[in-house]
Formats: sequence, C-alpha cells, structure tokens
Amino acid sequence: MFKILSSKFKALISSFWQVLSFALLLMLYLAGKAVAKIGGARYFPKAVKKKLQGPLNAFYQKLAKLLGGEKAGSISRVDLIELSLKNMQAKKTRTAVTIGGMMIGIGAIVFLVSIGYGLQEMVIGRVARLEEMRQADVSPQAGGKVKITDKTLADFKQVPAVESALPLIAVVGRVNYQNSVSDMAVYGVTSDYLRQSAIKPVQGEIFDSNELVSSIQDEGLNRGEVAGTAIQTGIFGEKIRDVEFTINPSAWIRVRESPATNAKILGYTKRVEGNSSGEEVWGGSYESDDDAGKAGETEEGKTLGKWIKAPVLLWEEKECDPQTQGDCEEGGYLVMRGEDGQQVEKEGYFAEINLQVSGIEYQVSSMEEQQDPDGNILGEATPEADFEAEATADAEVGDEAVIDWVEIATESGIITPLETKTVALAEEAKRQAVVNRAMLKVLGINESEAVGKKFEVSFVVVGELLEEEKEKVESAPVEYTIVGVTPEEKTPLFYVPFIDLRSLGITNYSQVKLIVKDQVELAKARRQVEAMGYVTRSVVDTVEQINSLFSTLRTALLLLGMVALAVAALGMFNTLTVSLLERTREVGLMKALGMKSAEVKELFLTESMVMGLFGGVLGIILGVVLGKLLGLVLSLAAFSQEVGFIDVSYIPLPFVLIIVLLSLLVGITTGIYPARRATKISALNALRYE
Repeated sequence: MFKILSSKFKALISSFWQVLSFALLLMLYLAGKAVAKIGGARYFPKAVKKKLQGPLNAFYQKLAKLLGGEKAGSISRVDLIELSLKNMQAKKTRTAVTIGGMMIGIGAIVFLVSIGYGLQEMVIGRVARLEEMRQADVSPQAGGKVKITDKTLADFKQVPAVESALPLIAVVGRVNYQNSVSDMAVYGVTSDYLRQSAIKPVQGEIFDSNELVSSIQDEGLNRGEVAGTAIQTGIFGEKIRDVEFTINPSAWIRVRESPATNAKILGYTKRVEGNSSGEEVWGGSYESDDDAGKAGETEEGKTLGKWIKAPVLLWEEKECDPQTQGDCEEGGYLVMRGEDGQQVEKEGYFAEINLQVSGIEYQVSSMEEQQDPDGNILGEATPEADFEAEATADAEVGDEAVIDWVEIATESGIITPLETKTVALAEEAKRQAVVNRAMLKVLGINESEAVGKKFEVSFVVVGELLEEEKEKVESAPVEYTIVGVTPEEKTPLFYVPFIDLRSLGITNYSQVKLIVKDQVELAKARRQVEAMGYVTRSVVDTVEQINSLFSTLRTALLLLGMVALAVAALGMFNTLTVSLLERTREVGLMKALGMKSAEVKELFLTESMVMGLFGGVLGIILGVVLGKLLGLVLSLAAFSQEVGFIDVSYIPLPFVLIIVLLSLLVGITTGIYPARRATKISALNALRYE
C-alpha cells in the first residue's frame, strides 16, 4: 500500500514539475525572443549588441537545457514551442480572436479588482496618515472612576514602547463677538499635539506653546508634568516639595552626598516594596529624558535639576557571585553592612532618573483661608449662606469668586448643588487661538481677514476635569487673538494653548495622544494602557475595518471578473477543439513521421499556454489602462470641485503575478482535452480523414 501511494506521489510530483518547467521554458523562450528583437533593432548600438548577445545566449542555452528535458530520439521542447508558434501564425484570425477573448476576461478581472484596491488605498489615504498608524487616543472609561491625571501621564511615558504622551483638555467656550454669543467646543493642546494630529492651518500658523502648566501651579506638581513646564527659579539644595517615589525595578540608582553630579557616591540603591517618601530639592543639572535634569535655574541663571533627598538602603558596586554570596545582587552589587551587621541606611541625594515621582496629597488654595470669629471660612459659600459675588473682566490672577449654586441631577436621580466659581487665567496665558472654518462662519468672519481678529471668550469647566466633580469653574471673559485657521467645516471649534485651560484649576485630562516608537509596537502599548483601566482608540482600527470592507468588495468584483474569464475560457476551449478537428490529417502526418503521442500532446498544450499567456499579459495592460482612464475622467470632474486628482486604480505586484499564473492555468486547463484527443488519433485513420 505504501509503495503504491509513494509511486503515485512521485508521479504527481513529476507531472507537476513537467508542467512547471515547461511553463518556465515557454516564458523564457518568449523573453529571449523579445530581447533578440530589441537587440536586432537598428537603433541599438552595435557595441552593446556584442557585449549582451554572447552572455544572454549562453544564459538562455543553459536554462533551456535545464528546463527542456531533452531525451535521445525525441523532439526538444524548444522545437515544439517554435512549431506551435508557426501553427498559430498560420491561423492568425482564429488565434487573434482566441487571445482577444482571453484578454477581455483577464482585463475585466484586473479592472474590477484594481478599482477595489484603488478605492481602498484612496479611502485609507484620506482617513489615515502614515504617522497616525503609530498613534492611539487614550480616554477614561465612561462612568469609570479612573481619571487621566498628571501621574497617569507619567505612567504612560513609562510604557516601554511609548515615545511621547500629549494631553488634551476639552471644555466649552462661550464666545462673544460683536455682541453675538455662541457656545463652542474648545480644545486645550500643545503645539506638538497639533503637529502630530496633522492640523495644518490654511491661513496663519499654529501657536507656539508646549508648556503643560503655569507658574501658579508649580506647587504639587508631579514628575509627569516636568516636560515642557516653564523654567522655575530655585536655590541649590532648596526643598521644592514632599514626594513619594518608586524606583524602576530593573535600575540601580547612584546615591550621592549632595545634589550634584560630581558629589561623592555614598553607594547604590534599588527598588524596595511599596512607595518611598522623601523631599524633592533643587540641585545640579543633568541629562534626562523628561527634562527633570534642567527644570529650573538660580537667580544668576545657572541651570538646576530636580533631585530626591531620602533615606535609602545602600549597596556597593563590587564584583561578587550571587550563587555563592548571599549579599550579592545580580549585576555586581554587594550589600553594605554596618558594625551591627545590618544593611546600611543613609540619607542621600539622587537624580530623578528611573523613578516615578508623585507629590504627597495636600490641598493648595489659590487664596488664603481666613476665618471669621465664628469659625467660618471667609470666601467659601455654604448652602445656607446667600453669598453672591459677580465676576468681572478685570479679575486678578488666581482670584476666585463663588457666583451661584446650580442644582443638577446625578445618575441616581438625586439633586445635588453645583458650585460655580469664576477664575482668571494665568498671567503667562498665551491668549492665542487656532480656529476652524466652521467657527468663522458662525461668527461671520471672512477667512482671508481672520488672522489678527480678536474675540472675547469665557471657558466653562464642569465635573470630571476638576478635582471636585460637584464644582463648576468659569473663567472671567478674556480676549483671544486668532493666529491660524484650519480647514474643518463641520463643527465649530477652536484650539488654545494647553496652559491657558490648565491655569483654571483643571486637574484631569480629557484625552491623551500616545505616540509609539514603531507601528508594530502600537498594539502592545494599547494593551498595557487598557490594562490600567483606560479606553484606547486608533486610526488603525478604522483602517482594519476599511480593509475588511474592501476585502469583501474585491471578492465580489473578482467573482464578476471570473464570469468574464469563464466565458473567455469556454471560447478558447471551443477554438482548440475545432482546431483539432481541422488538423486531424496534420496530426496523422506528424505521427506517421515519427512524432510520439506525448509530443503531440505537448504541442497542443503549448499552443493553449501561449494563447493563455498572451491573453493574460494583454489583459493586465487592458485592465490598467481602463482603470487609469476612469481615474482621469473622475479627476476632470473633480477639478471643477477643487478636489484634485483622483486615482481609483491600483494593482499590487503580487496580484499581477497571480494573474499571469492564472492565465497559464486557464491555458493548460482548456488545452488538456484537445491534447488528449490528439494523442488518441490513429495515424492511418487520420491520413484518410477529409
């Protein structure tokens, strides 16, 4: 049984190789003829001819010998190919009609599928930029307790694949322009956020601001806010704040005698269980990824960095063997022990590198809490007090005023009071805006005259963006200058510098744009962020949906094209069958002269394969030309609408190769039956056939 299966398998492999080698030889022969035709052209330099013809002929002969499968006493495959081409030339009309039918069938497939690919590429090109394939938007879960805070931003930056994390704050802006008031969406972003989002103005430019916090927010900032903050002033060794910190599990930290890079090294420390407490202090500058090493300066202008002062356990860097020495840590760090045999713990200084640092929670008020003789905090409204303070446009930085109580219904249906405060923007607020065309239409501003125009706006912040969700903050009306106009025309909105909104006391972000180092790492980074309890969205999801949709569309178009190809294949089959009947005497004569049945079979198969290959190549050309013509027609219509050139045709190279192979397969399939019938013709009967 095994021998029978083995012999059949070998026979199958042998047949497959015969067909494959013959197909390769056929394409090689046609390519050689094309090269010879070009080489024989009069305009072709003679010197080049001599140099090319020799090596090409030698190469061709070697391949032909390898693929020819020549045997003693049999006709070579090259001769069979030449004979079949002569037979096709003798019946030019029939050959042209057969190849034409094949060309139309293949052309229909190529045209329809290329439209599918072209539309897919066009839609994806308009939906997603290459740069956006490395980005993901992170937002809190609806109704969830997890917020995006400063610490969260620092945690995102610690994800290995993440290159940068750019925050966004979304609020409502009450815009007053020429006594017309409109509520619009306002996005507080950095310049980097606008650039990474490909928000390009058609008029003017974007504002230049990558600062995350204003100077009045320096207190209580965690390390996640350091990047992009305004330069702070301090004194070397001066305490900034109390902090909690966690050391990277894979890192060893140098502990120094003072906060300077040239200070004596007391030893090394590593992460211990839980968070550690210490003080953040000003010290010497150093290089760091998040600019913590150059976060401030002295009054004299000397650059300062942020250091941690804390008591930590110490190790010394020393060659040791972890397998034989119990005090030895992997990497060559030996526990430092005192006279009592216990591990040494000393207070020292270390740079904010390989750390997660957060401020110890405490309340910071923008105005001093003063108490009246009755113990009530002055300036704080209570439900019982009928306190009213009207906000003015000339409110000073940091001033707060409670102006009203608003009753709102929670999800549970319980009515709770909503306290409204009016707060002025920070002094260093940029007060610049990038607006879209939709906003200009609402305000009635001409796009060409928009840059430099001013409008008055007050920002309204409610709920989840604030530390106290029952609180409502509204900025005093302030004047903003339009510096740029973006092309969006659907929803009225505008962008302002991130620090402008942040100075209103906002503690939580609406969204963060994550940018990974490489597109292949995006999925992994998203999983890590989602594990923290956040929701991620990316243009990659949209692209995948588009690919899935157009994959189905291409399949449908391919089936339509296959119908045309099937009709062409039937035509080729009919042509070859009729040709066999007309050439019965010819077949008998060839057999009488000594041609073997197998050679007759290969002769007919060669003709069908050549016609299939020619039809396939011409069909590809036809399909491409039709696709480009359709794109040209659509583009001419689109130019009147100022859309630009539209290319709806695209063919990947692998698809072209598949079409070529499909053409050969159709040729072989349609030629098998006539070829087999030719082998069964008796030479004697064929000679008597009329």
